[in-house]
Amino acid sequence: MTQKINGAAYPGIWVEKHVAFIKVTFNIDISALPAADLTLLNTATAVTGNAVADSTFGIVESAIVQALKTLETKATVLGVSKYDVSSTSVDVMVGVSEGWFSDVNGVIATGLPVLNAVAKVTTAGTNVAVGDNVSVIPSAVTFGLSFSAFRVLPAATVSAGDIELGTGASSGALPVPGSSTGNPGYYPVSNMHG
Repeated sequence: MTQKINGAAYPGIWVEKHVAFIKVTFNIDISALPAADLTLLNTATAVTGNAVADSTFGIVESAIVQALKTLETKATVLGVSKYDVSSTSVDVMVGVSEGWFSDVNGVIATGLPVLNAVAKVTTAGTNVAVGDNVSVIPSAVTFGLSFSAFRVLPAATVSAGDIELGTGASSGALPVPGSSTGNPGYYPVSNMHG
């Protein structure tokens, strides 16, 4: 736990006495799964055409959900970062019941299967429409777990999608004309805060 002694802060996490950060890295981009990795929901029928599907956030039983279920067998998840397309990963903060162990390079496990994952179609195919739920072929997606160091975080920006314009940056007593909630200001997007 972070300590403050005589007004000085020391590095650490304030939420629990002991936390760890674990990077969940997928073997492919789960935000743009091709038709070859998909079947019609709960069937063996292949998705055809140029369909593309997303299996990240906001989808019940997505690839991220399935990976987190595995992670939760030995840890309590306290927070999950946004999905990073470039590294095909999310960073997860786990709490006091964290029970994973790694090798000297921080690698906990590799090649873990993503089973029973669901994805949402973002580009229609010949037998699926945008918004349809489809199944992810079990052999298509795997993931690895490794410990991550809590170091310097990048600044949140609008261009990176981390903050958005909202109301309430100033008191509602001093509003922009027509605003009852004060002048607008920037605040973390909904998936960036609890």
